[in-house]
Amino acid sequence: MNGEALRKVQRRTNQSLSDDRGNLESALTLIPLMVLFLTVSQVGISVYSRDSYSQTTQGAVAYDAMGASISPLNSSSANLGTLTWSAPPIALPLPGGGSVLVGQRQMHVPAVTPLLPGGEMFITTGVAVQE
Repeated sequence: MNGEALRKVQRRTNQSLSDDRGNLESALTLIPLMVLFLTVSQVGISVYSRDSYSQTTQGAVAYDAMGASISPLNSSSANLGTLTWSAPPIALPLPGGGSVLVGQRQMHVPAVTPLLPGGEMFITTGVAVQE
């Protein structure tokens, strides 16, 4: 009986040592998959933010062209992050009267992935015609 119990313990030990279930393999695949997911997310966020902030800049320049001193896009209630005017909008005169208003904003999008540690910085431009 003592020998039989020893064989059972050895059998269980051999089975547990040859078992492929473990945490190391999942951790080795989880880390690269997480980096890949965050990188693809960063690309999606970058494309979306460029488009949305260019529309925001266009709207702010259009409000300025209409003569509105404070636009809803420039108010403090809008949470635009670090969206700042690079320079005040410039009015270029047209030969027949009126002018073209051009404004640029600089945007900084925070980083999501460790592959882009500083985030992304880009400039958006808005153009409007004043009559």
